[in-house]
Order: sequence, then structure tokens, then C-alpha cells
Amino acid sequence: MDDDQQEFTELIPGLPEELALECLSRLHYSAHRLSSRVCKRWRHLLLSNDFYYHRKQSGFTHKAACFVQALPPHSHSKPVGQPRYGISLFDPVTMSWDRLPPVPKYPDGLPLFCQVVSTEGKLILIGGWDPSSWEPVRDVFVYEFTTQKWTQCADMPSTRSFFAVGAVEGKVIVAGGHDESKNALRSAWVLDMKEEEWCELGRMREERDECEGWLWGRSFGW
Repeated sequence: MDDDQQEFTELIPGLPEELALECLSRLHYSAHRLSSRVCKRWRHLLLSNDFYYHRKQSGFTHKAACFVQALPPHSHSKPVGQPRYGISLFDPVTMSWDRLPPVPKYPDGLPLFCQVVSTEGKLILIGGWDPSSWEPVRDVFVYEFTTQKWTQCADMPSTRSFFAVGAVEGKVIVAGGHDESKNALRSAWVLDMKEEEWCELGRMREERDECEGWLWGRSFGW
């Protein structure tokens, strides 16, 4: 079957499109990766933002809790040096725990003091210190629960540590913190996840170091 024919096959043979969509909307997110291999049309649907919004509006998305936790030492070895960290996932629907795969570039543990937020069914990891050199990094990684994979996104425009972060409607905001010389910062930036572009926001009236961010509706504060 060529691509054009495959593109116009029924979602589920014998079922109306609306009913087939409702059936697929009820799939648990952990089944999306395997289900996306059924055919090209399923893959396009399951990986699309529109499908996520449809599931959310219909009440078929699921909340999960992610925790940054110390990783156990390698087998038959004693803990040495700085602890290693990973992200654990608790699914309240299946009452099960899982460990997310390592972040690219950091197979032995998360960047120290990195920030983690979520928006639109994705997990975003930002900044931190390289666990090997303790140098601050500008890396941004996105975990897609449908594919169960990390991808690297656009780096932060500048290096900063201990900054406030928040995410809403596909946008991630970072503000304050300090630079490599320990100078407190007034700058703030927003990352558009869809465009993978950073845009600078207006500067804050005063420096904010080692601050925590919060969101109330669409308002960001610290």
C-alpha cells in the first residue's frame, strides 16, 4: 500500500471516524508508543497536539507524579562522590512506579540543581550543573510521554543557576537566578515550545536569586 492510500484508510476498519477517535482517545498514554506503530495514520494522530487537546477536553488525559530521586549505586559498588539523580514516575491510574530513561548527554544522572516543569503533556528539564564538571549548562530537554523519549530543545539564551521557572499553555518562563560570576539577574525569558524559540521579557525591577516560581492561572510570580 503506497503512502497516499495509507493516508486515507479508516482509523479503525468498519467504524465511523468519530467513534474510532473516541476509542483511541481512551488508550492509556503508556500504550501510545506501541500503538503508533500500527500505521502511519495512527502515528500522525497519536503524536499530534490536536489529539492531546481532544483527550484533555474529553477527560481522557491522566495525571502522573514525577519525582527527582537519588539513583541507587551501580551494582556491587559503594557510593562514591556526588549522588546521581533520575526522574521517577508514579501513575495513579495503574498504581505503578517507573523510571524515566536517562537524559541525552547525561547518561549517569541529571544535571545537578536542574529545574523540571510540565506543560501540554510534556516534561521539560532546564539548566543545572554538569554532574561531571559542576559547570552550569544551558541545556533544555523535553520528554514526550507518547514516544517515551527525550529530545533536546533550544538552549537557554544565557547561563543561569537557581532561577525561577514556570510553564503554561506550551510556554516555559525562566526568571532571575545568577550568572557564572554569581551575579544576581533581573532578566526573564519565555520559551515557545511549538516554535522552539526564546523571547526576552521585560526586566524585573530588582534582581532575584535562588527564587521559586509559581503560576496562578496564566500569571507568573515568585
